[in-house]
Amino acid sequence: MERRNFVRTALGASILSATAKGANDRISTAFIGVGLMGTENLKAAMKQPGVAVSAVCDVYQPHLERAAAVARREGHQPRESADFRKVLNDPSIDAVCISTPDHWHPYITVEACKAGKDVYVEKPTGVAVDEGWKMVEAARKYERIVQAGTWQRSGQHFQKARDIVRSGELGKIALCRTWIYVHQPSQGIGAPPDGTAPTGLDWNLWLGPASDRTFNPNRFGVYPKSYSYFRFFWDYAGGQLTDSGVHMLDIIQMAFDEAMPKAITSLGGKYWFTDDTETPDTMQVTYEYPGFLTTWEHRSSNTGHNAGGPMGATFHGSNGTLYVDRAGLRVTPEKGSSLEPFEMKRVSDPHPLHWANFLDCVRTRQTPNSDIETCARSSATSILGNVALRARMRLDWDDESHTTLQQDARQHLHRPYRAPWKLEV
Repeated sequence: MERRNFVRTALGASILSATAKGANDRISTAFIGVGLMGTENLKAAMKQPGVAVSAVCDVYQPHLERAAAVARREGHQPRESADFRKVLNDPSIDAVCISTPDHWHPYITVEACKAGKDVYVEKPTGVAVDEGWKMVEAARKYERIVQAGTWQRSGQHFQKARDIVRSGELGKIALCRTWIYVHQPSQGIGAPPDGTAPTGLDWNLWLGPASDRTFNPNRFGVYPKSYSYFRFFWDYAGGQLTDSGVHMLDIIQMAFDEAMPKAITSLGGKYWFTDDTETPDTMQVTYEYPGFLTTWEHRSSNTGHNAGGPMGATFHGSNGTLYVDRAGLRVTPEKGSSLEPFEMKRVSDPHPLHWANFLDCVRTRQTPNSDIETCARSSATSILGNVALRARMRLDWDDESHTTLQQDARQHLHRPYRAPWKLEV
């Protein structure tokens, strides 16, 4: 035991020494999945000093060519690959950014950690609850920096909102609200028939661990000028709740020291869209946390009148209410309260700041702003809202064992992987 501890300590010291020695060296970075969000991550990373874009990777050739051109315009010379395994097998690459559809996040993150890469991975952690904990396990086992794409945590005004909540100035907070409201045509994205995958797309590799299916334009749905449709099919994602809800619920949990809900109830369905999407277009979820409630709500047919913007969060305290969204925050005192009104606009774009934080942590080995464990928790919270809906039951969450007290719901906490893919740490 003493020898193993010595070796482990010596190895850690050597890693830290090498990192410190190369603090000013360029970080060789690869970008896996370069659709809309992947390209945004590529652009944000290239704004940071000391980044070398060494590779871009996508199963869809037009995305690959576009991303390579974007990188080359900024003076980088990335290698192009359609298979992420070639990227992970390249020992010259220090870090990878994973911006694939959600169903690929867990597997590639775990394999990247095993390959000795640091990771920036988009939210949510995956499609099923237990996948997030596997990602945390891999990050810890292989001593990797894994930053999740919940980039609001790097925003100064979101950090200020957290500090206000923790200060107690708002008084007793009994209720928080989170939401996104949009108004889209009822035909949604339509219902095109199955067909043949377009030239340049490896459909089988795009599906990966998901169920084998004939190509469908909506299920792929990753087009240059479209919001990614794959988000609205259960095999690949979890709809608005895991796409937008995870961001706002993440801020609630950040403010309350990474609390997890004790109980979850959910109602929702397709009350507006007539397309072939599977996830709800209208939904309400209630989360019971220790000492307070939080709600999530989304609708697709009405933006309506709201005290804030189309996507945001409110903390309702006995002394006043704090509203926060991506544009800023506002504190409104209760009548008769001694709380002072306060407003703060967004200082700068948190997305590049999030990348700066990740790269700094790659060099220093410090914990990043959105460490994978925080995202595993906020992703689990979001996914549990969908589980409660699909299982048609109230869920009681056991945070210590990462499962529900309701055994009948546990089948929804994981998903089978299509051969030959296996999520193994």
